Amino acid sequence: MSTQLSGLGDVVVMTSAPQQIADHIMSSIAVGALPVGSALPPERELAAAMQVSRSSVRAALDRLERGGFITRRRGRGGGTFVAQRDEGALAGVEDRLQVFHRARVHLLDARAVIQNRLAHLAALRRTDEELAELRALAGEYVLHAEAAGAREADARLHHAIARAGHNPELVRIAVDLDRQINTGFRHDPFSAELFARARMDHEAIVAAIAAGDAEAAGRLCEEHFRATTMLDS
Repeated sequence: MSTQLSGLGDVVVMTSAPQQIADHIMSSIAVGALPVGSALPPERELAAAMQVSRSSVRAALDRLERGGFITRRRGRGGGTFVAQRDEGALAGVEDRLQVFHRARVHLLDARAVIQNRLAHLAALRRTDEELAELRALAGEYVLHAEAAGAREADARLHHAIARAGHNPELVRIAVDLDRQINTGFRHDPFSAELFARARMDHEAIVAAIAAGDAEAAGRLCEEHFRATTMLDS
């Protein structure tokens, strides 16, 4: 199981676990972060990531399938996929999704602020070895022009920036926010335009860290998160 999917039990705490999981996926579909045809992780992987029972995940997916949000395919090449968007189905859960959406916007805002300070500290405290790692990870991102790979490469880069600030408590806060936002699978918005923007952002952030320009590194990192992950706010 990916390390990005570990330790997420604390995010399924409000309402029932199946409803929490279903709301998260419906919200992601509604804002376009999970486009039609997107594949969801297998039930076993989601259950392990969220530290809930597999039956809770299955119940959530059953609700989503009945509502027309997802479709399941059996056999080779099968799995669970986002179905063609049904505006009528989304309208039927609009009130609940608005509550969920407001909470998500607050989490995204908090993440952008924390990432500002992490990049700020990285510019002041990074070692030469850490700078080399950041440059390598920024270069690695360029190789992933598809959604899943780009999201994982972006996460690795920003986690390395966080560690370069040498404050494990801030790293813990950043990881916790990321877990709450992603709830078991990465699904930030993705497009060719966002990919190109992120490439330029990463280069600028790493350059500011290399130059020791803490103010610029923090500002650029916060702007990056607001521009590439808060389009639905």
